Amino acid sequence: MYTLVKNRPFQKRKTNNIKRKIKKIKLIYPEINFPIKRFWIFLLSIIFIYWIFFIIQHTIFKDENYIKKVYYSQTSVDTYDDPYLYNTISKLIKDENYYVVSKFKRKAILHTLKQDFPIVKNIRIIQPEKFSASVQIIFYDLDMVLQLWNRKFWVLWYYNFEIFSGNTIWDGVFTVELPKYLSGTESINWLFVEISPEKLISDIDVISQWFNGYSRIVYLPWSSMTVVFVGGKTIYLNNKNSLTGQIDNYNLLMKYYNEANSLKIIDLWSLEWDKIIVKK
Repeated sequence: MYTLVKNRPFQKRKTNNIKRKIKKIKLIYPEINFPIKRFWIFLLSIIFIYWIFFIIQHTIFKDENYIKKVYYSQTSVDTYDDPYLYNTISKLIKDENYYVVSKFKRKAILHTLKQDFPIVKNIRIIQPEKFSASVQIIFYDLDMVLQLWNRKFWVLWYYNFEIFSGNTIWDGVFTVELPKYLSGTESINWLFVEISPEKLISDIDVISQWFNGYSRIVYLPWSSMTVVFVGGKTIYLNNKNSLTGQIDNYNLLMKYYNEANSLKIIDLWSLEWDKIIVKK
């Protein structure tokens, strides 16, 4: 049996050209077509503006964040209790907004403090309670302490300030005495006219290492002389001359002089470099 197959006319299938379209959403009635990307930008902008407004409202514009009382950490006060330093800090931050002071003005405040109090290394400001701020001060380590009777002066670079009774900043710091006839001195700024702090510290460090077991080291201003008290002996050294040469002479004296142990005064600098004055 035979059947006839009728060919159908070929028709080209219609296809839409692929085009990049922007997704659209329906917001309100009547229908509004709005690109989704712009919608998210708009929404995030609103959230960001609200967040900024919220932060400002609860920080800068909030009365309880304005500083009326200033507290200081006990560690800072025990370390170095200078009323002028703490009064200066109080004037700089009192009646200011805590967030402005702690986040934006802290570096400027630190710079101001360093001009009059170069011993200040850093400050930290926190808010322990409403209407207040607590300040912790970090100090530099001292290079050397100069003691005059009961008064102590710290030395840092070319600066010096008096250390008040009860301060702990000088604990463990190398201490050099000044002669007692300077008891009326209010400042030691004049001390470094003829000798720099770096040289004095270096010289004293050499002396303290070589004369182990010393009880006192006294620097005599205007004479460039240092006196060491060790083992019942009073030893004079000249800071303008070679300390190593004077120490070598001292070692030779103690090694070869039969009555060296009975000497009470040893003057290593008054005569020529190879001559020593001794006294029993």
